[in-house]
Amino acid sequence: MRTGIWTFCDDNELPRGENISKELINAIHGSRTSLVIFSKDYASSSWCLDELVQILHCKSTMNHIFIPIFYHVNPSDMRKQTGTFAETFDRLEGRFQEDMERVQRWRAAFTEAADCSGFDLQSDANGFEARFIEKIVEQVLYKLNPICLDVVEHPVGIDFHVEEMKTLLQLGTSTTTKLLIMGMYGMGGIGKTTLAKAVYNNICNGFEGSSCLLNVREVSEKSNGLIQLQEQLLFDILKVKILSIGNVDKGISLIKQRLHRKSVLIVLDDVDQLDQIYALATDGEWFFGPGSRVIITTRDEHLLVKLGVNYSYKVEKMNHSDSLQLFSWHAFNMPHPEDDFWEISIAAVDYAGGLPLALEVLGSDLRGRSITKWKTTLEKFRKSPDAQIQEILGISFKSLDHTTREVFLDIACFFIGVNIEYVFKILEECGFFPDIAINILVQKSLVKIDNTNLSMHDLIRDMGREIVRQESRHPGMRSRLWSHEDVLKVLKNHMGSEVVEGLSLNLPIHDQDQVISLESEAFANMKNLRLLQIKGVKNLKLQGCIEHLSKELRWICWHSCPLRFLPPRLHLENLVVLDMQYSKIKQVWTLENNVLSKLKVLNLSFCEDLTKSPNFLQVPNLEELILEGCYKLVDIQGFENLAFTKVVSLEGCLEQEEEIDFVKSLLELQWPFMIERRQIYLYGDEIPNWFSHKRTGSSISFHIPSLSDQDRVIKGLVFGVVCRNKDSLQAWHGEISVVFHNKTKGHRQVIHRLFYYKPIGSLNHLVLLQVGLGGGSKIPYGQEMTNGEEIEVSFEFECSQALEYVGVKECGIHLIIQREEEAGSMVMYSEKKKKMMEDDLMQDTPVTKLTRHRPHNWPKVWKYDGIVPFVSYIERNTSTFALLHSLG
Repeated sequence: MRTGIWTFCDDNELPRGENISKELINAIHGSRTSLVIFSKDYASSSWCLDELVQILHCKSTMNHIFIPIFYHVNPSDMRKQTGTFAETFDRLEGRFQEDMERVQRWRAAFTEAADCSGFDLQSDANGFEARFIEKIVEQVLYKLNPICLDVVEHPVGIDFHVEEMKTLLQLGTSTTTKLLIMGMYGMGGIGKTTLAKAVYNNICNGFEGSSCLLNVREVSEKSNGLIQLQEQLLFDILKVKILSIGNVDKGISLIKQRLHRKSVLIVLDDVDQLDQIYALATDGEWFFGPGSRVIITTRDEHLLVKLGVNYSYKVEKMNHSDSLQLFSWHAFNMPHPEDDFWEISIAAVDYAGGLPLALEVLGSDLRGRSITKWKTTLEKFRKSPDAQIQEILGISFKSLDHTTREVFLDIACFFIGVNIEYVFKILEECGFFPDIAINILVQKSLVKIDNTNLSMHDLIRDMGREIVRQESRHPGMRSRLWSHEDVLKVLKNHMGSEVVEGLSLNLPIHDQDQVISLESEAFANMKNLRLLQIKGVKNLKLQGCIEHLSKELRWICWHSCPLRFLPPRLHLENLVVLDMQYSKIKQVWTLENNVLSKLKVLNLSFCEDLTKSPNFLQVPNLEELILEGCYKLVDIQGFENLAFTKVVSLEGCLEQEEEIDFVKSLLELQWPFMIERRQIYLYGDEIPNWFSHKRTGSSISFHIPSLSDQDRVIKGLVFGVVCRNKDSLQAWHGEISVVFHNKTKGHRQVIHRLFYYKPIGSLNHLVLLQVGLGGGSKIPYGQEMTNGEEIEVSFEFECSQALEYVGVKECGIHLIIQREEEAGSMVMYSEKKKKMMEDDLMQDTPVTKLTRHRPHNWPKVWKYDGIVPFVSYIERNTSTFALLHSLG
């Protein structure tokens, strides 16, 4: 009673004359712990034996805590029913001859009780009863009042996630007796540890033992850190001080020996290496008994995949409402901002981006300050992140290898919001293996991919940029420059150096019309410059020739460039992407014999003074050519070498009749026959006449035709849909699912999702999709389609709201049929043609030209192409447009 624990004994607390058995059962069920004192005469009482059976039943079904106390008895005699217990049970069998089943239950209960961990007067206290009682009280106190972990002062939004976790942990279900491993992952500061501790506090009472090992990564880095963690794990559960383990392998053996039968709850927090888990929880087989639960928190999702956990739970950022509440508790000590602070509080919450760590740090730092001080503090945070936040977020960066760090910093400084395939092309030529690096960054929650677009939490971005900023006090001695103030300072004062690898000058909207004067020699010292971007500079006065640009350039993105042409001595041999939208350029280059073998993307959209195209013989590996809105373009050189270009955009360059003629000229080229997938977006009101099947409405059915010539096969399908715009005043974008249904074989599948963009006031669109039937095709049993099979194709908008603005007017399908040997010859042609290009160039091969005359007032045509992200499209008002080769 001194310790605050209410107790009763069956011989004192239950009044005489009542139904003792019923009252006792209720008392046992209402208790959390039973202490059973086994003496020499215990088994002589049938009443005591019935109590024992009931207590052990509660132990197995209700997580009831059972503590046996062996008072002057040997647990071995109890287990085997030998010694005095043998005589006692013999008498019981004689006494209960007609109820031997009851005696067998007593024997089984006696054996089970002897196997349970408890207290032995001789071995635990050397016969001293006072010390014996103290040890028992200590254990009961621990069992009844396990130490709860401190979670957070203001647990905003945690309860919902705790309940989700409890559901996944399957407590109180048929799988309760199974061992289950749960992984939690997310970026640093997102609240993984807080959530894990809250779950631990909520469920730890239901286990025979529990241990929460915090900061596993940090502790394991210390000398003998893993051994310390092993010792803590054993002590937390056994409550026995383990003598020095000595080495990790011995610790593994001890954990397996002592805990393999126990139902335990283990939390391993902030794990970043499998070795840490192998030392504490598994060596292929988990160390703990049935019913155990192991919760692992980590920043690395892939670690959980390699470990093979039962469930992975991603801890997401807080929503805006919870973020504002948590911030307000720390800033104002109440769940909402003070009246005059609402607007600036929302700005602070937006900066934190749903990261609990940032909300707590910001709120605490701003508490009690004036609005003016709030504004200056927020501005300081935006330019230089808080050290505490920086330290927590920087842990993930420090775990990366050198190449992955470089990719991370490039993305943080230059490529947020950019299509991932576009970035792959650039960074691949930098020798960075971007596919592997970006995959690692995604797994470590440092980068996200949204609709094929690279994105990053603002604080992660700021952390990366701060790492670059710390390289030097002088901007010209840093590896990457992105702040327009720093860039202008470096360029105007010729402060650049060989350290600079990337530079982006992007003026704010309100500054884009100001005149910027620069000298081309400002780039002369940046001999290792790989990435160059100049955007939002509409009035750039450039003095001198830009021949000083680095030979290492892989990416030039220079919008509104004032140059009329690129100088002939400019080194572009390593260039992968040349993007010069809205520039004054008349001719891209006058290179006569140079081959730009690495150039893959050439974007000259809306270069309204461009009259002459580059000679495409000089760019044998060009994959994307975008000439949208170049309405003065009349001279296209070497167009027959566009056979290998997957994307060609000529919208707004030609009148409709000229467009048809030019497209026919392109389509007559022997393109590589079957590109796996190709999309085409056009203005149009009807399916082309060359389609083999077309129909009004959003679905069409047809039968596979008989092919009279056995050498002729179906190589691909072309799907067409005319989208009718209902509301010219409403813009809309979304996806159209192409559903392929082989009714004969009973297979139905969405084979593709077309991105569709309807700008305000736009005309109807014709959307074409070409799909090959090769090994990578998504068409079910596409290569096995046979004569007479019924096929249905339908086009369905993903969002029902879309039907208010757009509808399907007409759809169609066309079969691409070809002889087997023709396909092979085209592939061979493709390989040979590619190899011969450079030889042709050096041998003065005549260049095919296409010259056209057209009105100069031809309107610009802007269409979304489904390749770049919608946001990027809207920002730059341009598109990428693919032209399809001859289909029938």
